[in-house]
Amino acid sequence: MVVLVRNGEASPPWLTKQQLLNDYRGAYTTARTVGRKAIFELSMHCERLLDTAIAVLRPRPGEVEEKALVFLEGGTKALRPELVRECLVALTYLEALEAHEAQDSEMDYQVATLACQCCSHVTRSGSTRPTGASMSSHCAEAMVKVAAHPAERRSPTIKDVQWVQDRQHLEQIQKEAGVNEVIMSDSDGCITEGLHTNFFVALADGSLSPQTASKKRVLAGTVRKVVLDVASEQGLVVRFECPSLAEAKLWESCFICSTSRLVKPVCELTMPEGTRRTNSTGEQWFLVP
Repeated sequence: MVVLVRNGEASPPWLTKQQLLNDYRGAYTTARTVGRKAIFELSMHCERLLDTAIAVLRPRPGEVEEKALVFLEGGTKALRPELVRECLVALTYLEALEAHEAQDSEMDYQVATLACQCCSHVTRSGSTRPTGASMSSHCAEAMVKVAAHPAERRSPTIKDVQWVQDRQHLEQIQKEAGVNEVIMSDSDGCITEGLHTNFFVALADGSLSPQTASKKRVLAGTVRKVVLDVASEQGLVVRFECPSLAEAKLWESCFICSTSRLVKPVCELTMPEGTRRTNSTGEQWFLVP
């Protein structure tokens, strides 16, 4: 579920997150909810948004309306209520949408908020209108799209800066595919890890046992360690084997994790062989070309 909030008004997303961040100049921050009731480190996001807005907009007085600059002078005391309003409107809208569609999800949301100059604020009809300091938020369930691609790291267990150079062509594939991450697989179709993340699957056998590549095949990230610790605390037996794309029909779900992303459930997985699969509930969460 996704919602776009502009200056306190919620609507179905007529702009994607990418369009919001690419088509407008301003300051942005990306936050996440906790328990769908609070924003993680809200104060830090307010400070970041304000500092960036000042740096981006203040040096351009001829292009930004005076009342927008006056608003920035109010600091976080002025900005925080506006950001809170945006988030509350988004969460209220999504809660009502979930109730209307009889869904009961516990998934947290990712909130991308943009504070931009008022001079080029575009309405849904396509016309421009002056609005002073303008704020827009794109709120969606914190799920990601990934694509599997044949690739392997030369030295998977060490963090060599050479990998930054080696993965550039894969990052281009990621960009062209419009996905959050590229999941690498070996010549046998077994998944090792992502370009920036570790990869886990949960088997659809009722055990919820996680499966992931062994630490000999990947760079063992810090969030991966937390996931393994939690699994141990819950009495889950982890299978340290590379998940096979050929066995994707046996998965209940899958997710990526990293320090920057934390844990991101996968809603779409594009596989190179072009086979369409579904998970155990019948929901089509594998999208293939």
